[in-house]
Amino acid sequence: MRTKSRVIVLTMLLVMIGASPVHAAHSRIGELRAKSAIAMDLATGNIVYEQNADEQIPPASLTKVLTLYLAFEAVQEKRLAFTDTVLVTPEATLAGGSRMNIRPGERVIVRELMKGIAVASGNDACVALAQHLSGNEDVHPFVAAMNAKARELGMTGSVFKNPNGMPAEGQLTTARDMLKLSASYLRRFPQALTFHSMTTYVHNNRNHHNANRLLSSYEGVDGLKTGYVQASGYNNVVTAKRGDARVVAVVLGARSAGTRAAVTRQLLDITFQKLNQGQSIATLEEHKGSGKLPAPLAKVAPRQDRDLKDAQVLADAKVAQLQQAPAPSVSPSAATSTSGDDARPAASLIQRKTAQGAFAIQESSFQSRQRAERRAQHLEKKGLPVKVVATRLDGKGKYYRVLVGPFASAADARKTGRMLGHGSVTVE
Repeated sequence: MRTKSRVIVLTMLLVMIGASPVHAAHSRIGELRAKSAIAMDLATGNIVYEQNADEQIPPASLTKVLTLYLAFEAVQEKRLAFTDTVLVTPEATLAGGSRMNIRPGERVIVRELMKGIAVASGNDACVALAQHLSGNEDVHPFVAAMNAKARELGMTGSVFKNPNGMPAEGQLTTARDMLKLSASYLRRFPQALTFHSMTTYVHNNRNHHNANRLLSSYEGVDGLKTGYVQASGYNNVVTAKRGDARVVAVVLGARSAGTRAAVTRQLLDITFQKLNQGQSIATLEEHKGSGKLPAPLAKVAPRQDRDLKDAQVLADAKVAQLQQAPAPSVSPSAATSTSGDDARPAASLIQRKTAQGAFAIQESSFQSRQRAERRAQHLEKKGLPVKVVATRLDGKGKYYRVLVGPFASAADARKTGRMLGHGSVTVE
């Protein structure tokens, strides 16, 4: 009987071991409950934690960080503007998975597409943006540019097959590669956090919630991107700032959204603790890259050399005309407060049409240049083209207008005005 009891106990132990989840292999003592992870101090590049950081895993929606990287690069090269409109194709709206809810034939401002990618993780928005930059419905030039940029940044374990991270054979990345991409992205385009820090976003009456749970629950977190496909599990790239220290952390292959949040929180705790103690285990080998839009996309992206000159002419003409034109018929009480430097933004917008056919919005008006410039800087962080123009009002002294534009059409100007939260936009 004693021998029989031992056999039964041994059998039960074997059954329990056999029933252990696959992810238990990643839950050894001292390891995080994820397939791979890595974290570092952005300022120094010092890595403070890594776990299977070179294991290849499908990137899922972390791919969108690279898509936005190329978009910001195109903006930097004046091949794209945040206020450009993109015509949505039927092909873009057919993208599965998470969607921004754009519609065929709709014209969407680039800035809104980028918000839809960062917050709603819109697969449809990624395709629309990639098609726009590629010049047609074929996104192959954009994808080729993604892989070229990955090589520039030293992402040796990554291959991309589409602009949104939807499942595709051979589409892979590593935690270390995602750390390289995210570090370069944050250094070159810190303004991107304006999009990534948004917790909600509404388009076509659909409210989208950012899947990054730590935005509202972990001190200092202000980005970056989550992702999920069945083949990889739940992925996360997160950045957080405390004091002067900014860290970047990558978690790949958690088994649920809740586990992903918990593991990322744990990794951030470890990272800040080790930074405070001055500990690190290595330095990330980084490549700056060319700093230019890769050739496969540069060859087909909108060539705006002539258009840029025209746009500059329009902008200069707009400013010159507004400086010389009579002041708009807005009472001082509507334009500003009456207490000098306590001037407030205008309650409504003034939209002006220049002789060249461009439109500009007077977003606000101040009696203090300093306050006007401060307002302009705030708007620039939203990706808007802004200028401060000084104007004298007869008998009322000098005022400083904050102008947004130029826009190609009155419709674009009105749409931007609505997005800024101004209900009334008058045409002059």
